[in-house]
Amino acid sequence: MQTWLSLEYDHAETLSLGDDEIRTPDALVEEFLRRHSEPGDAVLDPFAGYGTTLTVAERLDRVPYGVEYEPERVEHVRGRVDHPEHVRQGDARELDPSGFPDCAICFTSPPFMERTDDRNPFENYAGESSYDQYLDDIETVFARVDETLEPASTVVVDVSNMKYQGRVTTLAWDIADRLADVFAFDGEVVVGWDDPDAAEDEDQFGYGYDHSYALVFSKTED
Repeated sequence: MQTWLSLEYDHAETLSLGDDEIRTPDALVEEFLRRHSEPGDAVLDPFAGYGTTLTVAERLDRVPYGVEYEPERVEHVRGRVDHPEHVRQGDARELDPSGFPDCAICFTSPPFMERTDDRNPFENYAGESSYDQYLDDIETVFARVDETLEPASTVVVDVSNMKYQGRVTTLAWDIADRLADVFAFDGEVVVGWDDPDAAEDEDQFGYGYDHSYALVFSKTED
């Protein structure tokens, strides 16, 4: 498996709501959907956000399905895809596998959490939580995702470690550790971004680094 990528940090569309910069670039989604799926395959994103995974999947002739907590984002994403009924509003921790077809790949970027934060990322940072609870919830989500996947499918998680007030939260490694309890861990791909501005500002992407990781997993045999 290739362990380093350099991709353009860009988005195919400008958003009509929210932050247009701190979201997974189209090029990263496209890279892994081409590697690990075929036209006609179902693609799942349990943290659909503004719909990048879903719109890229449609552009590549895949069939996307997504879950998003925020109702406003759900309506936004439904307006961007050909099958709005495939975009579900809800809490990913309560994802119902029976509502989805067998998927060939899950590509997602979960909401990030810094270790000392006490807000709940799964409730758009409105409720209360802890870092340990967050990791428990991450494992719960992907245990449910596992039930939606076809044999020999792939899970890719776009995530970064986080620098905050001089401290580093090893978010990527902690998520990898938890997901390895659900899937077989194939390894990480370091993703560097081809963005001239990022070279001048390591916090360009909002978490203190000028790179991220694509954590790659495989569905294990039942």
